[in-house]
Amino acid sequence: MKTSIAIIGAGIAGITLARALTPSADVTVFEKSRGLGGRMANRRREGFAFDHGAQYFTARSPAFRSVAERAIKTGHAGIWPKAVHTLRADGLVADSRPPEPRYIGLPGMSGFANGLAEGLQIRKEATVAALKPAEHGWSLTDSEGQDLGSFDLVLSTAPAPQTIRLLPEAFSDCEALARVRMSGCFTLMIGLDEPLHLGFDAARIEDDVLSWIAIEGSKPGRGEKEALTIHSRNDWAESNLERDRDEVKSEMLASLKRLLGRDFSNAAWLDMHRWRYANVDQAADQPYLFDEALGLGACGDWCLGNRVEAAVESATALSERLITRLHGA
Repeated sequence: MKTSIAIIGAGIAGITLARALTPSADVTVFEKSRGLGGRMANRRREGFAFDHGAQYFTARSPAFRSVAERAIKTGHAGIWPKAVHTLRADGLVADSRPPEPRYIGLPGMSGFANGLAEGLQIRKEATVAALKPAEHGWSLTDSEGQDLGSFDLVLSTAPAPQTIRLLPEAFSDCEALARVRMSGCFTLMIGLDEPLHLGFDAARIEDDVLSWIAIEGSKPGRGEKEALTIHSRNDWAESNLERDRDEVKSEMLASLKRLLGRDFSNAAWLDMHRWRYANVDQAADQPYLFDEALGLGACGDWCLGNRVEAAVESATALSERLITRLHGA
């Protein structure tokens, strides 16, 4: 009988881990949301489309580059943007850095994750709230105390602050988990009735409140209706996480007006999303965490850094450790 493994989280780390382990084990992925991809997320409202999480990803290792290029061939990824400029109060500064392929999911950012997840056993809208020792491994329950099953091994790819609350104090790498620092982000989504010509597709923003702006219609496979996605600064978000949402929205709109000279407060569509754990400020500085005696592990971008590729590298390293274990080497 194959070893049973529960993976918590169907972001890129969880999906990468599941793909690697499925040939050697009976793997079930638990995802609390309706969609896959974690922060590689997209939202559609009234004909407007927004990538309201990660904006693109790079692939610098040959292994991950081959995954990204294969996703392009299967229609799950595309290239965007050609350049990332810098928007400042005194104008736009053109991107002068050497070109580097940047990838996005198709038809939305989560499309990349959906492609990678094909064939995997994933239970959506299933929140793992507690782990309890079982006869062989661990028993999982949801927030209402309902049984989610028992597994030989349990691996969390949730953000470090959520993972440390879930794993027992006896977990051998609790100190590494406690070192991790993550910060939040607010995403402002603006839908417009008319085209907007700003002279760029994407720009980093130098501002006390905002950090990023993207013209969604410039991305391949997106809707035709004009839409903007704007991210706050992570440090500003951390200081305002529990603030009234309308106040946060108003301050972000005011900053955008100062930068672009336009008032978007009466746009056809306005929405905002709060990411509690959006950015890795301090990583665990080790590829993955695994307690051999307890049969518990964890991985994610927060192990190594702040890029999508860091999540892949972390999951790949943990999967290699576990495959060796499963094969008895």
